Amino acid sequence: MRGAPLFPFAATAVLGLLLVFALSLVGLNIGGEEAADENNGAEENNAEEEEFDDPIELGESVYEGQCASCHGGELEGGSGPPLDTGDYDENDIITAIEEGPGSMPADLVEGEEAEAVAEFIISEN
Repeated sequence: MRGAPLFPFAATAVLGLLLVFALSLVGLNIGGEEAADENNGAEENNAEEEEFDDPIELGESVYEGQCASCHGGELEGGSGPPLDTGDYDENDIITAIEEGPGSMPADLVEGEEAEAVAEFIISEN
């Protein structure tokens, strides 16, 4: 009679561990499906990447994706300075993009895209 209380405790412990293991496997499987879905979405985005004939349209698209979170959707500023003041010429903007003044990371946008962003900013002022 002395060992009888141990059996329900052991059975409960084993069932609990099995439940944790089963839920972990389910969670891993769901996470794997979500990662696969994200990768498929990225491939679709790359396949549907737009071609821009107008550099200002390209600049606007790049600005919205890379710059607007800090400089504002309307160039009004935010955590980064406002760009709607007309104080910057194209060379100033390209230099800032390349060098990353202050807390701005350098080379966030490069080459043709950097030039297009500069053209877009100038066109909006």
